[in-house]
Amino acid sequence: MQFEPNDADLRITELARSAARDHLAPRAMQTDAGVFPAENIGALGSIGLLGIKIDRHYGGLGGSNLAYVLAIRELAAQCASTTVAVAVTNMVADMIARFGTDDQKVRHLRNLVSGAYQAGSFALSEPGAGSDAASLQTRAERRGDDWVLNGTKLWITSGDVAGVTLVMAKTDPGKGGRGITAFLVEPGTAGFSVGRHEEKLGLLGSSTVSLAFEDVVVPDAARIGAVGQGFEIAMTALDGGRCGIGAQASGMGYTALRETSRILSARAGQDKALGTDQNAQFRLADMAVRLDAAWLLVQRAAWLRDQGSKMTKEAAMAKVAASEAANFACQTAMQLAGPDAFDAGSTIARVWRDVRVSRIYEGTSEIQRLVIARSLAAAL
Repeated sequence: MQFEPNDADLRITELARSAARDHLAPRAMQTDAGVFPAENIGALGSIGLLGIKIDRHYGGLGGSNLAYVLAIRELAAQCASTTVAVAVTNMVADMIARFGTDDQKVRHLRNLVSGAYQAGSFALSEPGAGSDAASLQTRAERRGDDWVLNGTKLWITSGDVAGVTLVMAKTDPGKGGRGITAFLVEPGTAGFSVGRHEEKLGLLGSSTVSLAFEDVVVPDAARIGAVGQGFEIAMTALDGGRCGIGAQASGMGYTALRETSRILSARAGQDKALGTDQNAQFRLADMAVRLDAAWLLVQRAAWLRDQGSKMTKEAAMAKVAASEAANFACQTAMQLAGPDAFDAGSTIARVWRDVRVSRIYEGTSEIQRLVIARSLAAAL
């Protein structure tokens, strides 16, 4: 197994690193004050980072999954709020590229990738269907050549600003997960509305909203994939998304490690009780070991996806390992940096708040462990 980045992967990584330094870092505090990062999104769209894996014909970078996680880690190291919107937009574009018709690709991909749509959103979760996606209640009923959608979605990233939303709805309730179909819904469609904006602990520059569908009529041309293929599309999206969350979490974890190392180095020769003693060095080493081990799992999952291999278990391993390693790193950074971190404007405080949700969204750590255990049992 060889998942060292090639020259093309490294070019995309450097592009993301430069963009993160030039655009995301200078606005990170402003974004953390709750300002949606429209300028950041526009800048990233102009250079293809909203469509890292999308063909160049549509304005994307034509990159690999490995390039994707490398780029996401660079962006998240500077601004996780921006990176969430970027990751979900990439996910929606990827699903349209994989499962969409030629007309859907022409209609949506270039707009997503360029930033003309500002973002894409992915509407799966509901009030009673978070971890158990197959139990969703949003309905889509056939009416001639159209479909009529009714239901509510919760915790939808960029749902209020997205130019297109990928919506999962039940078209045959008696079939469970096999009765779910996916649709592309555009803003302004009658009966489609944005509800409550969540007030979150972290990722304050990322909008998270509820969406309501009240007799929303969409043509059959808005259906993506076959009738009943929605659950497959959702799980395909989440396998890639979990690699992305692992990369996001890794970026934040490494930022916490670097910031803590910088602070402790500046204290050298001063009061050892503040964190320059051997105990602090050991804890820094633990942070580095956990982060590096998890990052290898993220790269492995991305590499397997590039090979066309099934990697549901590996994606789950990557997400649970990276999110928990990053949470450990950020929590340890708060303790070691002490008063330097306990300030609302500190970088460590920001990543500590932002990273917590990585253990929850796109499948909790508990769900990842279930996925892993079931995969192990199936292999017996």
